[in-house]
Amino acid sequence: MKEYYCTTLKFKDREVTHKALHAHLFISDKEMYFQIIDNDENSQIDRNFMISLNGMDSFEEKFEVIETEVALFFDNTKIYRVTSFQTDSQNKYFTIYVSNIALIVANTYKELINEGETFLDDNGLKIVNLFYSFFNNLKEINEFSILRMQGMEEFYEIDAMSFRPELKFISNEKRGSKELTIKKLPILKYKYENISFEEAKKRNEIVCSFLSFCFGIRISIQKLIYRNDKQIFIYRNTLPKTQIFVSNFFTVFRLLKENHNIQRILKTSWFKEYIKNEEKLNKAIDNYLHSREVNLSASFLLLFNIIEIFNIKPAIEKFEFNNQKEQKFNLAFESISEALINKKDKDLLRDKWQGLINNITVKPLKSPLEETLRLNNINPSNYGYTFNRLKKTRDKLTHGSVASIKEKDLKSQISCVRKISKSLILSKLGLKSDLKNSI
Repeated sequence: MKEYYCTTLKFKDREVTHKALHAHLFISDKEMYFQIIDNDENSQIDRNFMISLNGMDSFEEKFEVIETEVALFFDNTKIYRVTSFQTDSQNKYFTIYVSNIALIVANTYKELINEGETFLDDNGLKIVNLFYSFFNNLKEINEFSILRMQGMEEFYEIDAMSFRPELKFISNEKRGSKELTIKKLPILKYKYENISFEEAKKRNEIVCSFLSFCFGIRISIQKLIYRNDKQIFIYRNTLPKTQIFVSNFFTVFRLLKENHNIQRILKTSWFKEYIKNEEKLNKAIDNYLHSREVNLSASFLLLFNIIEIFNIKPAIEKFEFNNQKEQKFNLAFESISEALINKKDKDLLRDKWQGLINNITVKPLKSPLEETLRLNNINPSNYGYTFNRLKKTRDKLTHGSVASIKEKDLKSQISCVRKISKSLILSKLGLKSDLKNSI
C-alpha cells in the first residue's frame, strides 16, 4: 500500500479559507488522517478551522473533495482530532484525524468475487475462539494445527448473504529467528449475492449486534473488505474507543429451551425478525449492553426502558350492549337530572351527558407495559418480582429516591429485569415459543 494518497480539499466554510488545498491522506489499520498543506507563512487556516469546529463534526459537512488519487467512500466520517501547523523538509501542513473511510480500488485480478472479510476487535476474538479448538501437535510430529469445533464448520444464511466466524493468522517469522509468534485475528468471512457495499456492511453490523447481544459484550468492526467483479472496498473504522467495554460473557442461551447455544441460534430466522424491528432492536440491544457498563441505578433504568421501547399501543375495547342501551341511558339521565337543584342546568347536563356515555362504554385500558410482556410470553413473577414491584422501583429511581432502595434489593431486581429484557429481545427475534419460564 502507498505511504499516502494525494487529494485536493476545499473548506465549505469560506471564512476558514476560500482556497482549494492539496492534502495527503495517510491510511493504516491504526489511524487515518489528512495532512492539509498550506505553505503561506502567514496562514492561520489551522486556527480558523479549529474555531469553526463544534465537537466531533462530520468530515463531509466541513469539506468538499475536489480531486482524489484513489476513490473514497465516506460513511458518516467524523473529525475527532486536529493538530496545528507543522513543517517537514518540503511543506507546512496541519493534520485532521478522521474515522470511517473506505478505499475503492480496482479488482484487477478478479479475485474472490462476491466475497469479503470483516475484521473484529478483541471482544470479537473471544467469540470467534469458541468456534475453534486449540493449537496442538497431537500426532507428535513437527506440525501444529488448529481445527474448527465439530458442528461449527458451516456458513450461516441470512438475507442475500452467508457468513461464519473465522480466524486468520499472522506471524513475525524471520529467517533464522529463535522464536516465532503467531497472532490470531478474528473475522467474519462472508459471501453475498447482488448486494452493494453499503448493504453488505449493514448486514455485517447487524450480525455483530446480534452476537454482542448473545454474549453480552460489545463487538465492533475494525475493517471490512468487500469485493465484486470490478472493485474492492477496504473500509476501516479507526475512531478511538473512549471507554473500556466489559469483556466477560453474559450469555442469553440459558433462557432458551431448544436454541441454547450459538450454532443453534444462528440457524434460526433471527435476521428476518431483526430487520422487521431494526430501529427498536438496535436501541434495546445498546441499552442492554450499556446496562453492564454503568452504576446500579442507571443499569436498572436502562433495562426497564427496554420494555418501554417495545411498548404496544393498547387497543380500545368497548362493552357490548343489547338494543335497550339508548333507552336505559335516557332513563338514567332523567333520574340524575331530577336531583338538580337548579332545573335550568338540565340542558348543560345534557350537553355533558353524551361525553359521559362515550367514556362509560369504553372498557378500562390494560397496562400497556404489562400487556407488552404478556403478548411476548413473559411473566415477570417467574423471574422473581411482580411487574408492579419493578415499576415502583423504576418510579423511585426516576424521581431520585435512590437511597430508599437497599443495594441488595436493587441488585436482585436488576437480575430480574435483566432476564425480562433479554427474554423480550429474544421474543422480538422470533424466539418467543422457545423461551423458558414463559406464560
